[in-house]
Amino acid sequence: MVFTSRSVAALCGNTKIYVFVAWCVLLLIIMEKVTSFQQHHSMVTINRSMNIRSYRNIPIQPPTNKSGLRQKPKIMNASFRKPQLNMINNFLSGITGQPPSSLVDSNILSKLLSGTNIDPEKENVQLGCIYKASRDGFSAVDFHEKCDGRGSGFVVILTKTGKTFGGFNPLGWESSDDYRNSNAAYLWHIEGKNTVIHNVLQGGNAAIFDYATGGPQFGSSDFIVGPPRAAVMGGFAGPDMEDTSVNAGSLKVATSTFGGAYDTSRGWPRGSHDVVEVEVYCNKNVLPRNNDGGRVFRWPFP
Repeated sequence: MVFTSRSVAALCGNTKIYVFVAWCVLLLIIMEKVTSFQQHHSMVTINRSMNIRSYRNIPIQPPTNKSGLRQKPKIMNASFRKPQLNMINNFLSGITGQPPSSLVDSNILSKLLSGTNIDPEKENVQLGCIYKASRDGFSAVDFHEKCDGRGSGFVVILTKTGKTFGGFNPLGWESSDDYRNSNAAYLWHIEGKNTVIHNVLQGGNAAIFDYATGGPQFGSSDFIVGPPRAAVMGGFAGPDMEDTSVNAGSLKVATSTFGGAYDTSRGWPRGSHDVVEVEVYCNKNVLPRNNDGGRVFRWPFP
């Protein structure tokens, strides 16, 4: 058989079509397996639903005991969160870059926020996602527009590697370009079937950084989402009055290293991370400040 240039081109074109069809078939098989797993896991979860009440209260305590010895990071059984299913969904979301509708469900929020000032079990708390990066924008400016003045916040991020972790900021954000102390702040991450809480170290020194050109920051470098593009004066210099959009960080980037403010000795996901999604949950009854500087509250606040 004699191969002409046209026949070779046609053969190559057909080969590409065959490869494309093969990939489509493989993708359909994977989706079918995931759907089958979801259905099976839903039935297992229903059968185990009577066993989850024992994990209701998770007190947030200082990281030392009465003897002054450092406590081990708290480990919470997270079976109520459907860990395998969420891990698969988050892994697929990380690969495709398409975030799920929600990174956490109401169960994990109730457990992690139990005993805090935004505990959803409290009558005056209407917990809700006030900032979602894929919806509101990944710039630090977008983050502060939604979160400043809204009180305590619970941060969740999803990375391209499928990792889900975050932190609790009891002080909230004000774009003060300063840092503050807190004994109630903590970091958390998912590890297999468990949720691990990393308490702030004794004294809570420099637990929260509040930069107008950056996203959520816990400690000097323990956990930073959207670090500022330029150094921040901060401290006694007060807030930077220049256009913050120039040096605003992107919340598509996060870092987590040894910052020295939190006990991250067990499994904390250190390194640099490409972020797929960021969510911040606050009490929707707390509204941002008015133009005249006064804070607006909804019922049942005075």
